[in-house]
Amino acid sequence: MASEGDVLPEAKSQAARRTARGLSEFASSWEQRILQLDGRRYSLRLEPEFWAALEAIASRRKLRLNRVVAEIASHRSRENNLSSLIRVFCLGEIERGTAGRSLALDSASVTALLEAAPAPGLLLDTDKVILAANGAFVHWSGVKRALLLRQKLAAHFHLESASSFDGLWVRPLREEETRIVSVLSDGVLAATVKLVPLLSARGRRLWVLWVIA
Repeated sequence: MASEGDVLPEAKSQAARRTARGLSEFASSWEQRILQLDGRRYSLRLEPEFWAALEAIASRRKLRLNRVVAEIASHRSRENNLSSLIRVFCLGEIERGTAGRSLALDSASVTALLEAAPAPGLLLDTDKVILAANGAFVHWSGVKRALLLRQKLAAHFHLESASSFDGLWVRPLREEETRIVSVLSDGVLAATVKLVPLLSARGRRLWVLWVIA
């Protein structure tokens, strides 16, 4: 019997094929840039929407773009992909920079960023109902989009973390890394995910769930 963190060989190979198909659909929209700082070179491929978000963050902080990227990279572990970490940072920065005040941000805006990302991702509401699922998540999970949308996350997936979603709003560092597990007919599919809380323009609490490994 596979442990909770394992993916059985059949499920793993199917998941890899699904992810490869999903990434190929998004690859043409990536923009590659090479940034340098203090003798270090960062070669990144991101979607235009995330480059724009990163540039806006750099401008607001009155920093050069390469400095912001270097700061993000300094907090990366060996297991974390820098491009994925930057996407998580951009969405987290939206919430951190706007907590307690109104912002022209709604689920449609977040969904647009979600759809632009090659990493599998979901948008959840306060009841953990799935509001949006990008193409990469549909391919990764093998669950049809129609069966995901407007359904509770627990209908298909289990998060290993025992902490509550609401608890993320009272912590200094609100993002949380945990594991997502789905029991398939041919095995167990599991991965590391990042939960990022977001506050909408009307004060509505949303969560973005990224599959990062």
